[in-house]
Amino acid sequence: MSAYQKRFGIEEMFRDYKSGGYNLESTGVHGERLIALLILMTLAYTSSIMSGQQIKNKGVV
Repeated sequence: MSAYQKRFGIEEMFRDYKSGGYNLESTGVHGERLIALLILMTLAYTSSIMSGQQIKNKGVV
């Protein structure tokens, strides 16, 4: 995987976290609540990426 492909994936993740659905910046949480929210968001994001990869590997997409 090229550096550009990796960077593109990271940029997409940040877009999703900020304004693409998770709206992290508008939550207004801080401290431990922010850490807990980030952990939950990371789990949800990872799950969706893994599900998408499984669908892709099956040839559905």
